[in-house]
Amino acid sequence: MRLLYLYLDFTKDGSRPEGDRGYRQCELNFGTRDVYTLERISAENPRFCLKQTKRTQRDRIESGFWGDERIYNISAVVGENGMGKSTLLNAITRVLKVLYTDFLAKPEPYFVCLMQDTEGTLHLIYFWQGAEIETANFSCQKTAYSLRNVPVKAMQKTKLVYFSNTISISDMEQYDSLRSWGQEIYADPMYNCSLLASMMRAQNSSGTNAKRQPLDKRALEQQLYTYFMLESYQETRYLFDRNQRNILRDMREKGYPVPFPRELKLRIRLAVEHLETVLKDCHDPAFRDRFEQWKDRYNQFRRQSNNQYRIIVELILNCVANFLETAGSYVSREDIQKLKFPENFDSMPDYLQMMRSVFSPRQHPELENTYETCKRYLEFLWNNNEHIRNYWRPQKNRVYTIALGDYPDPILQELMTRFLNFNRSVSNADYFVTYHWGLSSGESVLLRIFTKLWYLLSGNPYDEESTGNITPRAAKKAALARREEIIENRTGDCDSVILFLDEADLSLHPEWQRLFVAVLAEYLPRLYRNPYYEGADSGCRDIQIILTTHSPLMLGDFPSSAVLYLKKDKGGCVAVECSALQPFGQNLYTLLKDGFYLKNGTIGGLAQKKIKQVLADINRIREMQEEKRAKGLCMDDSQIAEWKALLECHQEKTVKYISEGILRSKLEEEISVALAAMMEGRDRENKERKKQALKEDIARLQRQLEELERGEEEPS
Repeated sequence: MRLLYLYLDFTKDGSRPEGDRGYRQCELNFGTRDVYTLERISAENPRFCLKQTKRTQRDRIESGFWGDERIYNISAVVGENGMGKSTLLNAITRVLKVLYTDFLAKPEPYFVCLMQDTEGTLHLIYFWQGAEIETANFSCQKTAYSLRNVPVKAMQKTKLVYFSNTISISDMEQYDSLRSWGQEIYADPMYNCSLLASMMRAQNSSGTNAKRQPLDKRALEQQLYTYFMLESYQETRYLFDRNQRNILRDMREKGYPVPFPRELKLRIRLAVEHLETVLKDCHDPAFRDRFEQWKDRYNQFRRQSNNQYRIIVELILNCVANFLETAGSYVSREDIQKLKFPENFDSMPDYLQMMRSVFSPRQHPELENTYETCKRYLEFLWNNNEHIRNYWRPQKNRVYTIALGDYPDPILQELMTRFLNFNRSVSNADYFVTYHWGLSSGESVLLRIFTKLWYLLSGNPYDEESTGNITPRAAKKAALARREEIIENRTGDCDSVILFLDEADLSLHPEWQRLFVAVLAEYLPRLYRNPYYEGADSGCRDIQIILTTHSPLMLGDFPSSAVLYLKKDKGGCVAVECSALQPFGQNLYTLLKDGFYLKNGTIGGLAQKKIKQVLADINRIREMQEEKRAKGLCMDDSQIAEWKALLECHQEKTVKYISEGILRSKLEEEISVALAAMMEGRDRENKERKKQALKEDIARLQRQLEELERGEEEPS
């Protein structure tokens, strides 16, 4: 399904709305070839006509413009800060979610929605109490949505994906609305990838910590730790996926900035500390003595740097600690204190016996599956000990480095794929292995987006999850395995994706902002293939993206008809309008000035303030000079010295830092002219003073001469 047009009415009764950033009515066109307009044809009752107008040849976006023909359109929502871009995007997703279900309270706002399925059929769906919607000069299937209506069937094949790089109350409301429907936040009707939803997902997928508080009462620090650890696991699982790494490598070779790390660092939690945390409630003196004695022997074993089982034992004991924590919810403290510590650290049966010593399958059958999961993990580690020691290079403080390069070794690829899955299955909410890729914040943003989009896919795994030793033959077989994956959907099929990205440019370097749209347009068709796999009878045939941004660099990739500008009207309410600006290929200055409504210039606020102060002081000097000149006065030496020092200070603290160009040259010229004018005034004043002094000298000498002459005329 493609979203072509959406009309939203936030007022219901025509009054000024109190919320939603002051929105009243909002008309949005996302289509590539036509513009739709809703007109009221009756003043007495809500009767409307939806009209279709063909776009001009220049405004029409041709098929394949964005690269792959399956990308229908990419639309950008821009405007002043606080205008309500996020609010609008949230309202759009609320409306589209309505189309999935026949069980929902009154949706807000009222809406008129026009969509087109992959077969080309138009669907007009609206919810407007008592309204009638007619169509002019085009035909479509109409559905007047109500609580009794069955959802639009074609909509069920569309996956909505929502990203937000911020946390807001609207994200919580959106999460709560999905939960109230009994929907999984990563499933239907929307794949919610907001930061808040991802945090809640991390908690829910990890389960309740045994012998601890319920999830909603766990310490915030611990909840955040669980979130970041699950995110790092998902990203690592993504980067070890064979198809995805091939896609990233190919895109990188073509010049796209994509996260393509060549090294992974793993850090293993200190097993003794983990066990102490789990066993802290066991206060029996005899048990504590046994534990302390065993701990001393284990620390001695761990200090043997040449021991071949050192890494494996750390992982195994952490797994056992997690098992004991889970068992603590089902067995008594006395049962836990029967724990049998391993006598031989180089013997896997001792660790199995350690777990079996605290529970009986007959008395506690609920622990049998957990035990079997941990057992498989231990078997995998033990059987692949040589591979782990070969590829994991020890550093300091239980940190291990894994070199990947451009083409990871097939055995390493298979080893890490299985390890990640096994390790995740025994982690619950206590992750004892953390993964670090050393990526920049911008790379991490893209990696998070790619990972979440990849998790939409489901299908058979590449490997058989075997616990046995990975042989070259098994690694080669896994590398050649075909993954028959599809986009996970309630109907089992999905033919289109609509991706919403709020604040898409956050945390991205300017160069990455400039390439962001190109990266998405290149990546998404590679990820969501058509058909999904060789031999499949269906696939993702339509991809549509709607994003909000503050970045003029990102806006430079959009034709004018793909940009929706938000602007406040005279009543203070927000309206959506098109602009005469042609952003595609436009220079940065014009995009800043016209595309983002910068009323106060396009330079930094501090720079603007300092430059304005320089000009203000120059104008004050001119005004003072003109005033004194009109009165026949001149500036005295103290005034001239004061203003000269001020202008020289501006030159040293402001002008010299401005880059070479017209602005700096003009300011330097103005300062020079002002200084010259002051010096000229001083010279003119000095000249007048000298002339006056000379005139006085002349007058004095004349008097003396006259006195002498009169004296000579007297009788001798």
